[in-house]
Amino acid sequence: MTLDEMRVKLQSKLKKERFEHSVRVLEMALEMASWYGMATDKLSVAALLHDCGRVVPTAESVEKAKELGIEIDMIEEHQPILLHQKLGVYYAEKDYGVTDKEILDAIGRHSTGGTNMSDLAKVVYLADMIESGRNFEGVDELRKAAEKSLDNGMKQCYAHTVQYLLKNNLLIHPDCIDGYNELIINKEL
Repeated sequence: MTLDEMRVKLQSKLKKERFEHSVRVLEMALEMASWYGMATDKLSVAALLHDCGRVVPTAESVEKAKELGIEIDMIEEHQPILLHQKLGVYYAEKDYGVTDKEILDAIGRHSTGGTNMSDLAKVVYLADMIESGRNFEGVDELRKAAEKSLDNGMKQCYAHTVQYLLKNNLLIHPDCIDGYNELIINKEL
């Protein structure tokens, strides 16, 4: 399936606002690829499809994930919005024919992050956070951090996410903490 075919199919499955967000994430990812000198073929697919799991409403995501045999951890069960990344991996394979492990990994970690992320996965994570439609307090600083370097952008986005989650009494997925810690440890080496 070509990227254009994926775009048409995705538009037919997602709500208008979610589809427009997906296109902005693609645009941001492509801009970031130019900053970092990255290839765009896999990145384009991962960025466009990162939210394809949102076809399942959050209220139904735990039940749907269980039905599909997707492993659910305690944090995801109590904060089911996070399951859209795992559901996204399923739908990217099933509905869009994606088999590339690096693309699937980027989709599967675009909300929580984690350790040993490829540059492609980092760009999708960051592009989702800083795409042009985002207007939360501090987003401009996150954009500047990402433009400086990929790992600097990741570190700042992790820190922002943790602060947001703490402020709103939400659960913090251990993958987010582990990803942040890995960046700090690697910087010190």
